[in-house]
Amino acid sequence: MWLFKKKKKEVQSDDKTTVSDKVAGKIAGVGIKVQQLFAENMNRIFMKTDFKRLKLILIVFSVCAGGYSIYLIVNSVFSPERKQKALEIQQMDIPKHFNKTGDETVMPEATIDEQTYLQIQDFRKYMDSLKLNRTNEYDSILQARPGLMDSVQVLEKIYLSQKQK
Repeated sequence: MWLFKKKKKEVQSDDKTTVSDKVAGKIAGVGIKVQQLFAENMNRIFMKTDFKRLKLILIVFSVCAGGYSIYLIVNSVFSPERKQKALEIQQMDIPKHFNKTGDETVMPEATIDEQTYLQIQDFRKYMDSLKLNRTNEYDSILQARPGLMDSVQVLEKIYLSQKQK
């Protein structure tokens, strides 16, 4: 197993390590110890056996495992009780909301009337005038509401797409 061993690096202690990370580390450590114990025991058992006997054990194991696999395949294809069900076509159950994103419930009807659009245009003009004349106020508004102008732009696109339909 020397081929697969990794070099140990210094592990820095991190106070931000969560409890679940610690538990996962301990479980992984126990798993590795079990694997090492199993490998050591198998090594002790087969250390004194000669090469011919090891070959024979490998061949017997391969024949048994391969034979069992072939039995399972043949049994699943040719068993009489499964033949009738093997070719039965059933309708698939599709979840009710499979192709829905969830936006339909948030905005069932994304329509904007002309009065709202005019208010949006007035607000955009106000923000543009702030941008030109009072940049400090404009910047403070955008810092308080970072996606405000993006939302205005989306609302305008929705209104314009309604007009095209």
